[in-house]
Amino acid sequence: MLEYTLLQAVAFLRIEGQLERQRLAQLLGVVAVASQGEKRSIEQLQRDLLKD
Repeated sequence: MLEYTLLQAVAFLRIEGQLERQRLAQLLGVVAVASQGEKRSIEQLQRDLLKD
């Protein structure tokens, strides 16, 4: 059984929240670019996301 302190649990949840917001922001970018339908824009976004 894993035992974490309250501070460790809060830090973990804070970081997880930041990662989730980053994922959602990337998803929003994908949807926005895809809605424009320009192949070049979609390909550029793919390259940008793969850099990370």
